[in-house]
Amino acid sequence: MAAEDRVSLLLGNPRKAVIAMAIPLLLSLLVSQVNVIADRAWCAALGDDAMSAIAVVTPVYLTLVGLGSGIGVGASAVISRMIGAQDKDRASRTAAQSLLFGILFGAVMTPIMFFGQDGLLAILSKENILDICCTYMLPYSVCTVFIVMTGVIIGILNGQGATQYSMYLTVIQAVLNIVLDPLMIYVLGMGLVGAAVATTVATAASLLVGTLLIISKRTFLPMRRSSLVYDRGCMGMLLKAGVPQMLEYAVLYFMDAVLNMIVLLSVEGSHALTVYSVPDNLMMLIVIPALAIGSALIPVASSALGQKDPDRMRRSFRFSVKVGILTVVALAALIEMAPDLWLYIFSYSGEMLDNRPEMVAMLRVMCLYIGLFAFTPICSGYMQAMGHPNRSLIMALWRNAALITCYLIAIQQPELTAIGWALVCGHSIGAVSIVTVTLFTERQVSKRISA
Repeated sequence: MAAEDRVSLLLGNPRKAVIAMAIPLLLSLLVSQVNVIADRAWCAALGDDAMSAIAVVTPVYLTLVGLGSGIGVGASAVISRMIGAQDKDRASRTAAQSLLFGILFGAVMTPIMFFGQDGLLAILSKENILDICCTYMLPYSVCTVFIVMTGVIIGILNGQGATQYSMYLTVIQAVLNIVLDPLMIYVLGMGLVGAAVATTVATAASLLVGTLLIISKRTFLPMRRSSLVYDRGCMGMLLKAGVPQMLEYAVLYFMDAVLNMIVLLSVEGSHALTVYSVPDNLMMLIVIPALAIGSALIPVASSALGQKDPDRMRRSFRFSVKVGILTVVALAALIEMAPDLWLYIFSYSGEMLDNRPEMVAMLRVMCLYIGLFAFTPICSGYMQAMGHPNRSLIMALWRNAALITCYLIAIQQPELTAIGWALVCGHSIGAVSIVTVTLFTERQVSKRISA
């Protein structure tokens, strides 16, 4: 599809636009999550401590991913709004400013992570797994700038409707990682750290391809040298949209690390974290349709805002909610019917085989919360598109405060499934809150642009 055709689709029928943009995002997120699952499956034979180390480090790694994705989502919202307003020049300059900010931010974060990771992980983990956590985290810390910039590049592509290019980048990263995992972990004898090295090498390769796409003439927005000069106006719009989204993603993922730490405080310790984190990874797999639709909604609803078309904006949101939530609930029901089957690849030997009955019980409870959580990415994306990322951030803080309270109560209970029920309770509060705030925001924005 030509660049102009992609933009025409972005500005056209909202249902067609959401679906057309969500499908490549769905595939890329699916491949990415399969990649995470492959990491865990390859490392399952390394034992409980290795799986616990992955559970501790993954939220920190995802926080870095989220910081880059936050810049990218902010760029996507502003770029699509400018395209909707027929201002191609400012859209192009915004894309360039997001690159500059991403490079600067990544360059600052890399030494911070390198020198600060040991202290951070000492807080988040327990002494018996601290060394393995630090070793596993090191490649991610060294390559922080690559991790951040990949999210920025993907956001720029999504903002101009080129979601299939975003899919290519994710597929390249995931496939390369899956191929490198067994080579690094077992053939080269690197153990758990080999999984992290494989991920960072794959990320660098994906970033290289994305950079070549951005500077080529295959995308709608040209990337000229003159655009790479600091532009106060465009940078201001980018920061207004991107910084709250960065903070929201940081809260979302880093709070996972905090919740993991709370689980480690339970009587079962690292065993409890393993039993909890493996089923939770499957939940992240089935919520992907809502994540993809929420990401696709940002440029579609944002372009409608740029066109000053509140009806198109509302229709895109309602369609996204209907399709996203129903799909996630259907997938959760499918897993609920045969939980043992879905857990097999994580529990095929040794200690993990002994853990399977407890993981099955946990998975059955977790299937009840994921439909509630699915409201979060869709409503968050819609508020970002409407120019109110701060409200989405506040909702993230509120939801996680509720979850922390529920977790602290849950770890006092004798049954590990109490943690699953804590998720159900916390996300029930979060879903009701974010839907209420989103509908209130929609009424405000619709009145403003209709006036």
